[in-house]
Amino acid sequence: MLHGLRSDAPLEDVRQVLDERQVPHLFLDQTACAGVAVEVRDHRLELLVAGRAVPVTDVTGIYLRPYDLGAAANAAERARLRQLSFDLREWAQAAPAEVRVVNRPDAGLSNHSKPRQALAIAEAGFAVPEALLTTDPKAAAAFVTEHRRVVVKSASGTRSIVRLVGEGEDLDAVRWCPTQFQRFVPGVEYRVHVVGDRVISHRVRSEAVDYRYGGFSLERTDLPDDVARRCRLLAATLGLELVGIDLRFGSDGRWYCWEANTSPAYSSFDGPGREIASALADLLAAGR
Repeated sequence: MLHGLRSDAPLEDVRQVLDERQVPHLFLDQTACAGVAVEVRDHRLELLVAGRAVPVTDVTGIYLRPYDLGAAANAAERARLRQLSFDLREWAQAAPAEVRVVNRPDAGLSNHSKPRQALAIAEAGFAVPEALLTTDPKAAAAFVTEHRRVVVKSASGTRSIVRLVGEGEDLDAVRWCPTQFQRFVPGVEYRVHVVGDRVISHRVRSEAVDYRYGGFSLERTDLPDDVARRCRLLAATLGLELVGIDLRFGSDGRWYCWEANTSPAYSSFDGPGREIASALADLLAAGR
């Protein structure tokens, strides 16, 4: 079962692979969910589509990528769609262990706190750069002075543009929002997608501090076995079936990890063979 928008590339890529393989699947498009509901029956959450129950025992995998549709509907319809997405997350959370859920909602919460997630990253064996989370401009300035090259980023799951902070920069605005600073680590950037037990990695070549907002090229590559093992361990520790992991092989010879993205938009890393989408389709179709 897939839930989200047909215009969302990661979801649509998996749907196409399932369709080509003739794997039975149900796509619950957010823009066409008038006949979809989740109800409590016999003390269980039950999915209804056009009035017919979809037994969770018939489901091998669930992939959830809903969006807040914003101005795409009137207020009442937005509220209904928001509630439906919430209900589907609750249904997926309660699904039996043999159902592959990408990802169970409780597991997806780890990315809401980057400092807390960093503890799991360190436990998996990766290096984590020195960091400071603060609302004190003086503490922020002292951290920048100590480490010289420092980046600033969001401390939550909200996307931010990672940028360098220079000495003497006005940091007074941090008093209004907890802000995370990290020592900049020079080295080679990697993006790793763990799908079940599969590790699919790409080397990222870019001159930008945050390659997502600068030009970059990708090279499919294999990680050293020990690093791949740590990636699998991190995914398992966080309870994630699909995760996008940002790594850097530092110039000091250590493997650093910035974060584990619990709902990665992987399509820009997938080549013509759709390796990631295919691995995800395998996972969803097979169950446990």
